Amino acid sequence: MIIHPKLQTFTANPYGRDFVVGDVHGCVSALHRQLSALKFDYQHDRLFCTGDLVDRGPESAEALTLLDEPWFFSVIGNHEQLIYEGFCEQREEARELILQHGGEWILNYSEQDEWPDWFRKIESLPLGIELENHHGERVGVIHADYPLASWDTFEQLTTPLATRAIWAREPFRHRLPGRIYDIDWVIYGHNITDHEIRLGNRLYIDSGAFRGYPFIIKNIDDL
Repeated sequence: MIIHPKLQTFTANPYGRDFVVGDVHGCVSALHRQLSALKFDYQHDRLFCTGDLVDRGPESAEALTLLDEPWFFSVIGNHEQLIYEGFCEQREEARELILQHGGEWILNYSEQDEWPDWFRKIESLPLGIELENHHGERVGVIHADYPLASWDTFEQLTTPLATRAIWAREPFRHRLPGRIYDIDWVIYGHNITDHEIRLGNRLYIDSGAFRGYPFIIKNIDDL
């Protein structure tokens, strides 16, 4: 699966609030419970995800169904890439790897009936999302890393760099300083943390919800 530098953009929500949540990993019921506590308005609010909708948790199929909802949007994560490569492109290495990391759920569903729709949804996921909050700030969402200096050069991401954007762990592990230029905030998932971590204008918010921890859900007006 070739990862393209596709960027989906959204203007400020004229009707409600916008939130960003870390990796869902098949924990849809837990997500809805937290949204309820936030008084999330499914008619007017919007929720954006850092990717990795599937695997590890009990509700991966339901997580992909979220993409049919008008209030839910996500970038692609490395687990979506592996599921696609392993079961759509039939790559043995990817299949073995994803089955070792929570992807066995897909074997309980029909290769003819359910899989094709899921693969189409994965194909349509952007690499990045850019939002505008009600203060006029630009907020980027991408799964693991943004490897260029300026957000405005997003379309210049080569295939290796775009792949790095959904796999990289070094900037998080080494707590590398610095900021991404031409964007106010960039929000990541992928790397599990028990609390939000800020490095310059970069925020890491994957709490490891599949382990039973609460999601980190950020109102982008309050960054």
